[in-house]
Amino acid sequence: MANGDDQLRVTRLTPENFRGDDPLYADEFSVFLVQIKSDTDRGQDLLVDPIRFFEENVPEMGLTKGADTRAMVLRINAEVSANPLHRSEVWITYPGSTNAIGLQFKYEKDMLSGS
Repeated sequence: MANGDDQLRVTRLTPENFRGDDPLYADEFSVFLVQIKSDTDRGQDLLVDPIRFFEENVPEMGLTKGADTRAMVLRINAEVSANPLHRSEVWITYPGSTNAIGLQFKYEKDMLSGS
């Protein structure tokens, strides 16, 4: 799955080397690369209410809003403006879990046009 448009890109990363008979890698997990324009409605939605955003835009994550659902994000370069043009975020989920963990990186330039 890779989907998106001119404001949002989502790619599910599934490392094939974690599959097989090795008991250390018995747990399934999913990693999603989300690249989004910050100054759009969806960019704001992801920032303000990531669970609802994922439920509506990335159903493959399997997250639904509930009392025990959580999304935690680490902002890697927090010194960059609070209103960046683009963000890249990597989100990790485990099947059956109500938690999503993300790393967010903000860009001061327009990543689509290079300016």
